[in-house]
Amino acid sequence: MLPVVKDALMYANLILMLTIGFTLAYMTAKIPNFAHGTLAGLGVYSTFTVSVLWKLSPYVAVPLAFVIGAGMGVFIYKVVIGTLRKYGATPVSLSISTLAVEIMVIAMLNIYADDIQSRGIYARAFLLRYKDFEFLGLPGVLLVSTCLVVAIITVLHLMLTRTRFGISMRATVEDPDLASVLGTNVELVSTVSWFLTGGLAGLSGSFLPLWFQGGPTIGSLMMTSVFAAAALGGLSSIYGAMLGGYLIGLSEILGTVVLMDMIGSWVAAYRMMIPLSVLSLVLLRYPGGLVGIVESMRARGLSIRRKAKIGNTRLRP
Repeated sequence: MLPVVKDALMYANLILMLTIGFTLAYMTAKIPNFAHGTLAGLGVYSTFTVSVLWKLSPYVAVPLAFVIGAGMGVFIYKVVIGTLRKYGATPVSLSISTLAVEIMVIAMLNIYADDIQSRGIYARAFLLRYKDFEFLGLPGVLLVSTCLVVAIITVLHLMLTRTRFGISMRATVEDPDLASVLGTNVELVSTVSWFLTGGLAGLSGSFLPLWFQGGPTIGSLMMTSVFAAAALGGLSSIYGAMLGGYLIGLSEILGTVVLMDMIGSWVAAYRMMIPLSVLSLVLLRYPGGLVGIVESMRARGLSIRRKAKIGNTRLRP
């Protein structure tokens, strides 16, 4: 497998996990969580702590990163957003509050990195590939993250379609007031959704330093791609988030390589132009994203079938 293909697949796995979590939080709280990327930063330093400081396998950090990220996700929803809502905060104010959380978490990560560096261990712009294993010539992080992504997609699909909680979650997303009247514990559903949101971000961050360069702000830098992927998916569908995350992840890496071959290596510094261009195009031309396009095609097909049925009825003697 070509190195660039490995990079693209690995990056797509990370963006997909982040995008699912971001979309899930947006669907339940109706606000964008700007602190979502910093939750991945918590996962990055969980892996660093486990593998460098504790001298254990970096994969031991995966469940730890999930728990830490999930706990922070619940904290944001219950303490920050929940408290502000009691005082009548607007959606804009709630969105700004997540920016404040992002600043505080980045500050905490920087303080932690500085503390480690004071002990003579470099904790900024680090890469932990040497801690990983190989299987059949492929890096272990690529195999493990890909298997985990497949498991996440499968579990989410079964949960949303086959379980009572999944149906309650879909009802809460569609109409929280009506779902509450019908007996759904909307607050519990939203809390669990933010638990999963933070956990998925932590998982994404735990794999990141095993292939890409990690640091206190790496999670925030990935949010441009996450925004683009969520918008491409439609911001209203978990399945759209899955597809959008993978498309953006692959196109960002492979598209940059193609442009470097066509124009020059200097294009690599402008890699973020690819997700930004996709984001601009979606917002200007297809605000509903891929889900909106599919729904529009279905509506058009249904309209054509109705017209054909009416025409056939009129032609009958």
